[in-house]
Amino acid sequence: MRIAIIADIHANFPALEQTLKSIEEQNIDAIYCLGDLVGYNLCPNAVINEIRKRHIPTLAGNHEVKAVDIHNDGSNDSESYAYQIVGKEQIKYLSALPAHIKLEYQAADKLIKILMVHGSPYGNKEYLLEDKKEKDFTDIFLDTGADIIICGHSHKPYRRILENPNKKGSYFYAVNTVSVGKPKDGNPKCCYAIITIDKSSNFSKKDGVQVKFIRVDYDIEKTAQAIEESPLPNVYSLMLRKAY
Repeated sequence: MRIAIIADIHANFPALEQTLKSIEEQNIDAIYCLGDLVGYNLCPNAVINEIRKRHIPTLAGNHEVKAVDIHNDGSNDSESYAYQIVGKEQIKYLSALPAHIKLEYQAADKLIKILMVHGSPYGNKEYLLEDKKEKDFTDIFLDTGADIIICGHSHKPYRRILENPNKKGSYFYAVNTVSVGKPKDGNPKCCYAIITIDKSSNFSKKDGVQVKFIRVDYDIEKTAQAIEESPLPNVYSLMLRKAY
């Protein structure tokens, strides 16, 4: 099973277009999206419509919650512009997105439980960072029963392998997918992850789960200039160019 994970598109439709073209070349079995379709850019409706058209299972990120709240409150200040331009039909879709996606897969030696979240299992604003203390991280796996946790929100890529403290020689895997539309790791290219699990995957080995991060180029400068010509803050264009 080869699954592509996208996240944190942030209304950047040109980035999403090129990312989906790349995914189509990768012999993928399924695509999942970890949320934050909106915010920071000018094309939230195009992004949402494309995700819906392709029937990509998608989570509610913190920016989905923010967009729904702004529409419910009727906010119209300049700082809310990125959310004001989300259409009513699209807001209805965002308001119905789930907080988690759970999958099970039968590998060689066990039933693999996969948990997808936007931020963490406990909230879409909480970060699961690569440098989280090992005990704190393994406690999350033990609490949720997951073997693999896939998250977004931080916009920074990593794969981290942690030994199960209750079963020596067995491992947990944490994966963060970076961001399609607004990376923060100094590389402005889109990024998504491909995770491979098959019948021979052995979770008593550190390489039991294969993770590949793929970077995709798009017209960053044109997208940044469009922001500068809009009511959005100019700093958002700099964030795209510098990837911070």
